[in-house]
Amino acid sequence: MLCRKKPSPVRRKFRKYLAVFLAILILLTVYAELAVKHQLRDVIIRDMQTLSEQAVTMAVDDFLEEHADTGNRMCDITYNNGSVAAISTNAAFVNAAKTYITEHAQDRIDRLSRTQGISVRLGNFTGLVFLSNFGPEIPFSVDSTQTVSCEFQSSFVSAGINQTVHHITITVYVDLLIYGPIRVGETVSTESAFEIAQTVIVGTVPSYSGVVSY
Repeated sequence: MLCRKKPSPVRRKFRKYLAVFLAILILLTVYAELAVKHQLRDVIIRDMQTLSEQAVTMAVDDFLEEHADTGNRMCDITYNNGSVAAISTNAAFVNAAKTYITEHAQDRIDRLSRTQGISVRLGNFTGLVFLSNFGPEIPFSVDSTQTVSCEFQSSFVSAGINQTVHHITITVYVDLLIYGPIRVGETVSTESAFEIAQTVIVGTVPSYSGVVSY
């Protein structure tokens, strides 16, 4: 009859220490992944918000650069005896502007996310304040899908005796669905407002047919 040899005390102690070491290693790995994911999530949200606002600004700047006469084309002004009698919004031009800005903003976001990407200092992953922004930068590629929409607003503001300024502003809304790396899924929303045209009106405020939240 064969008898199984019992492991020596040294071997049993070694196995015990090995099991404890593996358990600690697994716990440290899980903690490190959770810490890295949390730190990376915060950095991605912050940087993608900045990237989105930058892309929108560039898109609006492109539009204004290509359409230097935006103020004249955005509104149709009717004069009577040398004074402004009425102001109406050029709906076709407004819609063309919205299409231009939304398409260019989406394109800019795609290009900036590919060329700039996201980078995080190695020290940020420790979660320790005194190690923040220390160490080499670790680049990450971030993919996203975005929804961009525009809204025009009109307003009249008194500018002194017998003068009124007609302002046209555009607000651009961006919703970014960010996914990756390490299964980070977040939705980032930004809102940016720009004044794109203004007209000084001398005399009483004329009749106006235009857009408020167009």
